[in-house]
Amino acid sequence: MKRLLPFAVALWLGAALFPTQAAPPSQDDLRANPDALPMQSVWQLRPVDPQAPPWQDVFAFSLGMAPEQMARSRWLGLNTGADSERSPALFDALDGRAVFLSPAARGFCDGRWRVVRLERIDSDDSLQPSLKLWLVERAPDGAQRTALGYGRVDEQGRWTVPPKTCAGEDSALAASSAALPAPMPGEPTPPASGLRVDTVAGQPGLRDAQGRWRSPAPLRDIATAQWLRSRQAPVAASATALGLIDGRGRTVIPFVFEQLADAATPRRIRLCTAAGQGPQLDAATPRVCGWQRLRGGKAAALRPVQDPGTGRWGYQDARGHWAIAPQFRQARAFRHGYAVAAGPYPHDWRPPGWNDERPIVRRIQRVGRHWVAEAMVRNASTGADWSLRYGLLNDAGQWLAPMPDHALHIAVLFPPGGRSGFYAQMLAEHLPRLLGREVQVDYMPTATEDAYRQLMTQGGNAKVLLAALRLPRGGIQGVHSGQAIDRLMHALRPVTLLTSEPLVLAIDSAKADALGIHDTQGLLAYARAHPGALRIATGDDGWTGHLAFGQFRALSGVDVQRVIIAGMYPPSDIVTQAHAAELLFAPVNGVAVAVRRGQLRVIGTAAEPAHPQVFDGASWPTLASSAPLADFAAYDRFSLWAPANSDAASERRLQEAVAQVLALPSVQKQLQDLQVVAGGGSPDALLALEHEERQRWERAISVPASESPPTP
Repeated sequence: MKRLLPFAVALWLGAALFPTQAAPPSQDDLRANPDALPMQSVWQLRPVDPQAPPWQDVFAFSLGMAPEQMARSRWLGLNTGADSERSPALFDALDGRAVFLSPAARGFCDGRWRVVRLERIDSDDSLQPSLKLWLVERAPDGAQRTALGYGRVDEQGRWTVPPKTCAGEDSALAASSAALPAPMPGEPTPPASGLRVDTVAGQPGLRDAQGRWRSPAPLRDIATAQWLRSRQAPVAASATALGLIDGRGRTVIPFVFEQLADAATPRRIRLCTAAGQGPQLDAATPRVCGWQRLRGGKAAALRPVQDPGTGRWGYQDARGHWAIAPQFRQARAFRHGYAVAAGPYPHDWRPPGWNDERPIVRRIQRVGRHWVAEAMVRNASTGADWSLRYGLLNDAGQWLAPMPDHALHIAVLFPPGGRSGFYAQMLAEHLPRLLGREVQVDYMPTATEDAYRQLMTQGGNAKVLLAALRLPRGGIQGVHSGQAIDRLMHALRPVTLLTSEPLVLAIDSAKADALGIHDTQGLLAYARAHPGALRIATGDDGWTGHLAFGQFRALSGVDVQRVIIAGMYPPSDIVTQAHAAELLFAPVNGVAVAVRRGQLRVIGTAAEPAHPQVFDGASWPTLASSAPLADFAAYDRFSLWAPANSDAASERRLQEAVAQVLALPSVQKQLQDLQVVAGGGSPDALLALEHEERQRWERAISVPASESPPTP
């Protein structure tokens, strides 16, 4: 009894982050060379260090809707900027997940249209999101052009309204009701939260039930609060404001106020700022005021004077000398040693200890089960300019940042050079563009049981396991032993079938001529006339050759012997040189050389009739096309599976990406040359196939085999 070995490809997500990319080509570059623009990377929102959040990543979005609409919408369009390597995404504020354009949706109309960049996501008045994309059209004559398009997707990122029709016309978005549900179903108001918005000195912040600030704590200094208020919108370079100076012309209160009272005493001044959260001010906007201590003020016998040459104001002493040079737009008289003056807005001034990486929050709003913070930010991501950006917090008060998905590791459980490695390298070549992730192949020919256990059960969301195994998982009782590793296979979750490689039934050419066997019917007729005379070589128990032989006997009813050759498949010289058998079941690559030399002749393939094989221009019949062998099929199945605790959304994205890889003309040509049938179907289809394979095995072992002793 042979243990069912995990065969083919095992993949999982590793811990390395997606590498930094260069700035994408410009739109002019795209028009000149559509293939020059790489697909943006896929990312997910994840909590970040609460002690030192990366503000440049947290406040990374612009919203595709007016802020006042957010409370009514479940879906937010998170736009990352025209020059960002990250793709814009729809964010589900109820479930807390990001929705991207699926790999399967990046091409449509049978490949005529290809999406090369998702530019932004907007929402219309009905709160239905639409996507603005850059497209490349490949015309039947080979010409290609770029175009802009607008479309809608469902919750899996698939088109409900494609951006173009197959005739090249723009989609009529307004005429279609098929789109993402915008209102929150069954939840007209957001659910209750343990967090609340508090305003201190006109600055909003988010607090938990214990009073701890979850957003940057508002500063209580009124002058700083007014500076924060003034920075809530871009400040013109020529802007002026009111401030306070002492008798030597030194700035005591920065020039950031629109209104400023004179010093009340030599020791204090009353400062006021707007208390509302909204950026627009009017007469109804509440104000918050506070007293600020003053130090060092002395009565100054100076009077404000306007310089006729410059029109600026300064201060002169009793002798008419300039004590403070004319530099102000307005100037009031000194009171208690201080004077209010109007001067240029201090663009370079910062509150003591201020860090420009810190966002200036101007509004915090509850949306679904999350919070949206609106802020002015200034860092490298904004080109060092103050810009309006949005950030997200979950209901636990954690800041969320767009983190790239982890690199996809393809673990091959055999040494390089085999079929497993070939398929892994094929995926590694094409998946990065579709998934937006780095893809790496790791060869693990000496994996231990603990390594298998980790791959099959402990992948989680950060390390999603993907394994290609022989079906059915765990094997068949009476054929495969119940090893611990076999039992672990039942915990795996289906992703997709990758490929199916049929075996062929070949006969020694000289023997075929001598016995008059030229096709399946002739083979069956001879076997019926000479019971037990023909020998068919296969590999060890449990491999596909064993399955093929058992089905052949069970379906046809003929009596033939099985010669077991140690290993997965018998080499062709077992038949052509050692003459240990007249026929053998083996993959195409195991018989190709002998067939070309004329030493072997293919009676038929183990493929289904829908997938005939062509070898060197000659069509090989399928064994199942003969009535006695109807339903016969024997393939090596290369299938992808995920660990028990993996993420369903990641599995779905991978399945769609694999289907798109398998649909590439270049890949289809490779698979055809290898006599391989492409997969790419749904997880349910893979489970159905597993059930069919179990039935084939049960049928194959239903008839006791007449076997020759194993050949070493």
